[in-house]
Amino acid sequence: MGTRHLTIVIDENNETKVAQYGQWDGYPAGQGTTVVEFLRMKGNLELLKEKLKLVRFPTKEDEKAVDDFMESIGCTDGWMNTEQANEYHKVFPLLTRDNGAEILNMLLKIEQDVFLKDSTSFAGDGLFCEYAYVIDLYKNTFEIYEGFGKEPLPKNARFKYLEENKDNNYYPVRMVKKYSLKRIPRVNTFLKHLEPQEE
Repeated sequence: MGTRHLTIVIDENNETKVAQYGQWDGYPAGQGTTVVEFLRMKGNLELLKEKLKLVRFPTKEDEKAVDDFMESIGCTDGWMNTEQANEYHKVFPLLTRDNGAEILNMLLKIEQDVFLKDSTSFAGDGLFCEYAYVIDLYKNTFEIYEGFGKEPLPKNARFKYLEENKDNNYYPVRMVKKYSLKRIPRVNTFLKHLEPQEE
């Protein structure tokens, strides 16, 4: 199901290293569960901290390389057919919108410098960004955000600055839950906290 979302990782130096746009299953039982399972797996966070040293956002040269590749497969308007998408995914597997929170597990396997798209600004679109999952290694927190907010964010909210670019009636995503990285709940508890309970 198309539930658009973000997976964000901030490193120990308070620098955003991952801001991955995802197209599918962004709700807590989907991508949220993927993040929780990742965080609960022993050793993942320590390895992620190391791998983040190899991660950066694209330079102009990187962007040109992507554009040149797109042109080489006959994609000049930003849209891809299935065959073109398959070729794109082979060459740039970390950039596809299909990865979602699985990008976390993918990064554990990298062995050299890689670049990712910076989609942080999507958090400012409270209409289309339905969820955002933020792993903050600087603050040692895991934060969950939801969209569709009709009220301004609190003064010190993480995405408050994105209100300046608001172009519809919705405000940036708002934090609805925060956990210490040392106390990540089991999936069933996480879902009880985040998903509405049936009467």
